[in-house]
Amino acid sequence: MTVLKTTQVTLNTYQDVSLMATSYEPDTPPTATILYLHGGGLEFGQREDLPSAYIEKFIAADIQLFTFDYLLAPEVKIDVILPVLRDSIQTMLAKTAHASRMILMGRSAGSYLAYLLQRDGLKVEGFIDLYGYSGLDYPEFRMPTEFYDRFPKVLPMNAQALIQRQPLVAGDMKDRYPLYVSGRQFGTWLSQFLPSMREATTYSLTPTELSRLPRTLLLHSTADPDVPFAAAQVALNALPDAELIALDQSEHDFDREATTANLAIYDHIIDFIVTPDIDVQATA
Repeated sequence: MTVLKTTQVTLNTYQDVSLMATSYEPDTPPTATILYLHGGGLEFGQREDLPSAYIEKFIAADIQLFTFDYLLAPEVKIDVILPVLRDSIQTMLAKTAHASRMILMGRSAGSYLAYLLQRDGLKVEGFIDLYGYSGLDYPEFRMPTEFYDRFPKVLPMNAQALIQRQPLVAGDMKDRYPLYVSGRQFGTWLSQFLPSMREATTYSLTPTELSRLPRTLLLHSTADPDVPFAAAQVALNALPDAELIALDQSEHDFDREATTANLAIYDHIIDFIVTPDIDVQATA
């Protein structure tokens, strides 16, 4: 087992809440640096959610990894989440003189934030989008979702009671997931993080904006019950240099456990990172 060399770095604060990053360093000078953003529907999750087996693979491949806090909704809306995260990333990069080729990586809502960061000027050499979305114009995001109707109902009034008085940068799934479930059951999820529903377009990328993004690897389940597979197809069609690994399954966060199959998928991700011109074969 690889012994992970980690450093906790304080980056900035928002209303007395500290935002931090964790740095994972290989023993030798890194060949690439991953900037990682966790998932959680913008409402739960935390920066250290990536299974250690995946991190060990990155380190063994001489890849440096930074995992970042970001503010969570609905305590804070996207118009604050995004600029504070951008400041965190810039602060981290300023503290890291030896950072090498920059690769942005996000899972689900983390990928969504990564799309917005790139649109707004963050320059990286590659992007790894794990079951994310570049826009909000999907019926599944705006209407009650059949998948979440199978869960016990979380009434909006009960969801409201879960909102904290202070901003958060981490939220346990057991405490925060009902808030997300309620938003998807009643079609109110977008209103939980948008300043106004009129701004959904403002926080979505256009095809032209997608066409300016760097080389991208997309990974998405074809029957994803949470983020529609169409989100990957939209990005694939607009990105200038993209490959899609389409997984014939119905799991959203299919990589939450480091199974043999998922470790092989992360080998694909590492190949994408370390070999800039490699052709990643799409699978179905």
